[in-house]
Amino acid sequence: MSRNGDLFVRRSKNSEGKIDVDKPLWSQDTYFGRWMHYAFITDCRTVFVSEKKLREAKKLCEDYKAGKEPVGLQHKDIIYAKKLKDSAFHPDTGELMHVFGRMSFQLPSSIVLTTAMLTFYKSTYGIIASQLINQGINAVVNYTNRSAMNDDPEDVSMIHQAFALATTASCAAALSFKKILSNKGALFERFVPFCAVAVGNIVNLPIMRQREITRGIPIFTKDGDECIMMSRIAAIKGISECIITRILMAAPGMLLVPAVTQRLRLYCFYQFRSWVVMPIEIGLSTICLLVMIPSALAIYPQRNSMKPGLMKMCPGEYEEFQKAMGEHAHPDRVYYNKGL
Repeated sequence: MSRNGDLFVRRSKNSEGKIDVDKPLWSQDTYFGRWMHYAFITDCRTVFVSEKKLREAKKLCEDYKAGKEPVGLQHKDIIYAKKLKDSAFHPDTGELMHVFGRMSFQLPSSIVLTTAMLTFYKSTYGIIASQLINQGINAVVNYTNRSAMNDDPEDVSMIHQAFALATTASCAAALSFKKILSNKGALFERFVPFCAVAVGNIVNLPIMRQREITRGIPIFTKDGDECIMMSRIAAIKGISECIITRILMAAPGMLLVPAVTQRLRLYCFYQFRSWVVMPIEIGLSTICLLVMIPSALAIYPQRNSMKPGLMKMCPGEYEEFQKAMGEHAHPDRVYYNKGL
């Protein structure tokens, strides 16, 4: 995406004509607005920016917000600084995220891993190796993009245990699907990587974010910044939305690419140029991921909502909500940060 951000300003200006660096540049109430926002912050070129420049960009945004920006600062400069800040720093803690855990790293890492999984789907050792790496990176991504407002520094051992269990479960799923689908035909066998990735995400995300399920995540009123309470139902809903997002993100590439390459095997030129499969897989995977990363992330707003009545599913949580609201009018919806 171009650094020239003049066209991005219109939806993010306040009454004084300044850009609100704490909010997306596009309305998050529409799918198109969310798509533009995620395409903006998942630009893979930002992973090559040095830590020094990232911190300078964050400092520029903070100065701009406080009205201390340098003389002559242009809109395109503050927009690019915001892009770097949003792509590299956690929205809850403000801490610099590990490069492997950033959503902007999804494109290059997913291209490599998808190609590897589609290439070595017949080899048991290849499946284990690719799933270990894939779920290892997924674990880093899932932890990095968690809702971090209730972090506990004493949870390091739990993180290590969750990582080990998630990677073990995903490898077991891959080998199980390989055995189940191996007798269903060559095309179905090539869908083993997608099945493994889908199951791996279903296992990986809840395990890596189990603290949110056990402790809950903060919920707010629509315009409020003060936490009402901690909700486990909101945590479960948010994590479920992230699981759906991750599976849909991987689906087109991991289902379409095998179908195309399997079709190529029917043509005679494949017998003499079998090497052509690799660049085709890489090219198709790149196209699918370029489209699907922002498309899948945009399905749900990051600051999503739910009806308070949904908390009745968890014994005692709705009563706690009623006590927390006291005599105040109960809102139609409460809001939470679902993570990514």
